[in-house]
Amino acid sequence: MNFSKTQHAYEMIRRQILDGVFRPGDPLRLTHIARELNLSEMPVREALRLLQKDGLVIMNLHRSAEVARLSFRTAWEIEEVRLHLEITACVMAVPEHDAESIRQLRALIEELEKDLDHPVTVARRNRAFHTAVMARTPNAFLREHVEELWDRAWQSSSASFFDLMPERKRLLPVENRRMVDLIEARDSAGLERLLVDRLSAIKVAWARALMSARASEERV
Repeated sequence: MNFSKTQHAYEMIRRQILDGVFRPGDPLRLTHIARELNLSEMPVREALRLLQKDGLVIMNLHRSAEVARLSFRTAWEIEEVRLHLEITACVMAVPEHDAESIRQLRALIEELEKDLDHPVTVARRNRAFHTAVMARTPNAFLREHVEELWDRAWQSSSASFFDLMPERKRLLPVENRRMVDLIEARDSAGLERLLVDRLSAIKVAWARALMSARASEERV
């Protein structure tokens, strides 16, 4: 197996899934993808197997593949675990931030505030902010697992989250700015309290969203 070709196919297909080019349930045709990437089928097949391990792809018995589907409830279960781990990662990152990284965090908040009306844009920019906070976490294993969990629920949560919880969009810049203020003050305990309170608020919002999603399904 040519690892570099497999890695290239993996990164390209993964990005297309996370960007919504391939939607949940879409078939992933080996021949078509290989042609698009100018590769043989072997590295593409291996890339799809790696994406299956990531929870982004389902490989069927007859050798076909499709983008994984997640129920809204399963997406929340993944998100809940991610948010708990993210608290630890963000708190651990506090002593590692400096004036330049804090300046970058504030710039990301300004970018987020430019367009709060489009759920997927909001989700992407909010993720960029939190990724930048966690980038200084010294525990790479923890950081990678938070990112992996974010990927696994991304298709279901990136749009649905803010569609069903529009009030959360307006709170993000306020919460994120408070996070940066606490990081700049080196107040790890204060940041942890803020993130725990935020998690409690998100749990309430998700519970309401689950009820809305269930009601919508029943009407169909």
